[in-house]
Amino acid sequence: MQAGTVLDGRYRLIQPIGAGGFGQVWKAHDPKVDRHVAVKILTGDGGPDHDRQVARFAREAAVAGGLSHPNIVTVHDFGSALYDGRRHAYLVMQLLPGMSLSTILEAGQLPLSKAMYTAACVAEALEAAHEAGLTHRDIKPSNIIVRSSGEATVIDFGITRSSDARHDITTTGILIGTPAYMAPEALSGTFDHRSDMYSLGCVLYEMVTGRRPFTGTSWLLVNQHLNEEPAPLRTLRPDAPAELERFTGRLMAKDPAQRPTSGEVWAALKEINNRYFGSTTPPSRGKDLAHDIDVSLAEATGGAIIPLRITARKPCPACAARTDEKAAGSCTTCEGEGRIIQEQRTYKVRIPAGIRDGQKVRIRELGGPGTHGGAPGDMYVTVHIID
Repeated sequence: MQAGTVLDGRYRLIQPIGAGGFGQVWKAHDPKVDRHVAVKILTGDGGPDHDRQVARFAREAAVAGGLSHPNIVTVHDFGSALYDGRRHAYLVMQLLPGMSLSTILEAGQLPLSKAMYTAACVAEALEAAHEAGLTHRDIKPSNIIVRSSGEATVIDFGITRSSDARHDITTTGILIGTPAYMAPEALSGTFDHRSDMYSLGCVLYEMVTGRRPFTGTSWLLVNQHLNEEPAPLRTLRPDAPAELERFTGRLMAKDPAQRPTSGEVWAALKEINNRYFGSTTPPSRGKDLAHDIDVSLAEATGGAIIPLRITARKPCPACAARTDEKAAGSCTTCEGEGRIIQEQRTYKVRIPAGIRDGQKVRIRELGGPGTHGGAPGDMYVTVHIID
């Protein structure tokens, strides 16, 4: 494939953004809805393994297409197209602005708070899949995309297993998954949602320490997953909380029954993070606010600097608990308004010369406060000209 190729007369390939054993992922344009998408294109020689890969593609389209969750990639389309005399299967997905976790980890371990938040996002995605009766079976850094906002999204549901045996593409004698992140029971062909938790534990361990829990050839990895424990997390990352070391150990328990569920992971990591580092919630920009201001015709014509007083109020503590409307209305603290002044600030608003009645002036970062380090919103002041 090359840039400019149009699949099925619709998807125009722009540039490659990833590659693997299955083929390539391209950034493409879909003119039908005028949006950029990611197109995963299967390449191969048409042999038996190629047929299995096509089955994986169809499976991924069916599974991910049936899940709607902010931490799961959205699948838009699936099909095949003729190129250079051969037919290629392709999968059209949401184009995610971010980097794979595997690429990020090339630089080493992550900040502890970021590692926990990323793992919590993956757990949220897995909870949605598990509630739908699905297990992912290949949770690993290259299947996790981290966006600039800090949100993490799970991709590649091609080997997902469900309770519907018609969709199970496991081949006898072939490991389905990636050995470095596979649960002990998965190595013998037994797999359920608890195996995803083990894989998530391996990923969390790698994010915190900068290295995988086990390394070596595939068969050496099998023995380690079955019989050995990884190096204690805090020997590789001394600043990690002891609770995080214990929780990661629970995720990687050899006995599936001892692992937490996907629903428990978010709460546990949030509690650990809040205790040691603050909130697990990423920075969020504050709300934009609106205000009105009156100016004279002369001020509107020649421009002026007008004082603008912003008043923040809070519920009146004296009558907030009262349910009797008459009693609340007679409150002397708030004079029946139900709110009292919490804070007042005066800002100077520059009115440009020649402003028209009803025109808005934007004042940056005077809106609602941001949360968790996010920037404040903006203030939009509507000017009214009075005689």
